[in-house]
Amino acid sequence: MPNYNLRIALTKIKGARIMDIQGKTCKKTCVVIPIDNEEGTVQDSYEGKIDGMPTWKPMDEVQLNLTAFEFKEKKYGQTHGIKASFSRKRMEKMTEEELRSMPFIGNMRPWAIPSAEDDDLPAGNDKSNDW
Repeated sequence: MPNYNLRIALTKIKGARIMDIQGKTCKKTCVVIPIDNEEGTVQDSYEGKIDGMPTWKPMDEVQLNLTAFEFKEKKYGQTHGIKASFSRKRMEKMTEEELRSMPFIGNMRPWAIPSAEDDDLPAGNDKSNDW
């Protein structure tokens, strides 16, 4: 199985915004992505309910759920498009048009390390040890 480079446009995720956030010592420009367990795109690892009752627990991790779709034809070397994925519960509520209109937020292309055979330097000109 080949390795792939992934490129995700974080601002294409529903609700994501670029914001300046003031910390203790400086202000940073950040990408802010809402965590929404109902929508299912970005979820914390804790469902937040025990026996149907809401509970509170600190988040251990946050996951971005994605699905890669293989393109029929490669374009610019890209073999797959990436879309946000949702929980089955949320997808069942969406219309066919809503599902189809979901934007691609990224892409994939095969990644390979060039071999020595691909090196176009003439023999004897390896200067990597001339520090």
